[in-house]
Amino acid sequence: MSDSEPFTFIAEERAGEAPRLFEGFLDRSSARIPQPDVPLVTELRNQYPELIVTTIPVDNVNLLEFAAAGFAQAELDSDDEPLVRWRGFAPPAQRHGRGQLAEARFFAKYRYKWNNENFILYTVILGLTALQYVLKEPHGDETTSGNSTITDSLIRAIGEWSMTDEELIYVFDNGFWSASKGLWEQVQKASWDKVILDPKTKKELTQVSGKFFDGREVYEEYGVPWKRGLIFHGPVGNGKTISIKALMHTLYQRDPKVPCLYVKSAPYTYNLRGVFQFARMMAPCLLILEDIETIVTASTRSYFFNEVDGLENNDGILMIATTNYLDRLDPGLSKRPSRFDRKYLFPLPNLDERVLYCEYWYGKLKSKPAIDFPRLLCRPIADLMDDFSFAYMQEAFVATLLVLARDQEDDEFQTSVYNRGTRDEEQYEFYRVMKAQVKTLRDEMGAPEASPEMFTVPPTPGSNANAFGGAFSIATPGRAGNFAVGSGTIQGSGVSDQSGNGRRTAFLQQGIDGDGMSFSASFALRRSFPVRM
Repeated sequence: MSDSEPFTFIAEERAGEAPRLFEGFLDRSSARIPQPDVPLVTELRNQYPELIVTTIPVDNVNLLEFAAAGFAQAELDSDDEPLVRWRGFAPPAQRHGRGQLAEARFFAKYRYKWNNENFILYTVILGLTALQYVLKEPHGDETTSGNSTITDSLIRAIGEWSMTDEELIYVFDNGFWSASKGLWEQVQKASWDKVILDPKTKKELTQVSGKFFDGREVYEEYGVPWKRGLIFHGPVGNGKTISIKALMHTLYQRDPKVPCLYVKSAPYTYNLRGVFQFARMMAPCLLILEDIETIVTASTRSYFFNEVDGLENNDGILMIATTNYLDRLDPGLSKRPSRFDRKYLFPLPNLDERVLYCEYWYGKLKSKPAIDFPRLLCRPIADLMDDFSFAYMQEAFVATLLVLARDQEDDEFQTSVYNRGTRDEEQYEFYRVMKAQVKTLRDEMGAPEASPEMFTVPPTPGSNANAFGGAFSIATPGRAGNFAVGSGTIQGSGVSDQSGNGRRTAFLQQGIDGDGMSFSASFALRRSFPVRM
């Protein structure tokens, strides 16, 4: 095929009207049938009897995503087949940004080229089913009723490519795995230098992952399973999240990188099965179970214990569970060493740690001439914040800076005179404002506090889905979906950018345009896309 002109293998053998699938698509989309693939494949084989027809689910390997990343070419062919699409407006990610026109395609035909081989590609969405049909002429002793080795090579190439991007964090939520580029970018900003903990605990945590992932031979020598479990516990806002982010950052700096899997919710036994199946496939890996008390409940505890301690191989899995309420955990979790063998307490910071945190803010603000915050205020401010968590301390600093910024704009207060050599902290406006903010926060500390999510994870397609209301919505790049973007020649069976920027952009979970925006269609598949299993 590589020696022929594109698609002459069809054109030379046919005269008159080109084959069409649309009538079959229209008929199937107008009828109530349990399996749309069978009649569509039959129709394609009737229309193209000389070609091999291969059906590929979009959420398994995505041909248009592969093309949009620059590894293949996909050109829309609307001459022979009509294009079924929705047009809409995708609002900006931020209020002052610019929105984009977007397009959702339910039926489209493409000329597809990869590795000097030409294919015909149909993309079809019927209800919640999104399929791709790849047509290729037989080679050698292949028959039209068998498989195409060239199409199989394309599928393998896309599958292997989809697993090579290491700059991702896998997130399990709403029953499905998705992959988040945005969360990975959050983690890259974390480091152990920004973590304030008891020195002994911090030293252990910085070493624990390295000892585990470098210690496979030691585990094998002693005949014990190569797995570990840690529990991070303590009141809200005292460093569990930032410590895990710093740990994840460390793992992505290793060679080879260690993938990180983050479980937001898994309330059912079949969810737990999906979690551990994927963890075993990705091992060695870090598996994070946020708010473990919501995952291991009375209805799922036995199944969870079987997944952890059962007959299946969990080698290479380092589990970290977090909880704000250690006393609420099932004793089978908190008191069984073979499951979680170490517990790390993240208590309220002591005076020395509060001073270190104030010095951290001093370092951030010392280059701001409008902020009169000398280092000598760190200890007095730390004294004010007794019984504060790091989260409350951060809120106090942020609130203080907001008040100072407002006062400067209103010009209602004169700047305090800074007399060097004195330790009378009351002369500093920064201290006086801080003292007032601390009092306000302390008055509020008695109110019940909701447990925040560990990470802010970008939304996935359809998460706000009414199937027809708000069909076009902004989302954040992740990985593995059925949306394509670009210049108008690479279009997906979901949403495509029509802004005319002329760029082909390698994208991750949904389509993203040249300005970094991405689009999701709530009608396409109203769930998170599963990571390839």
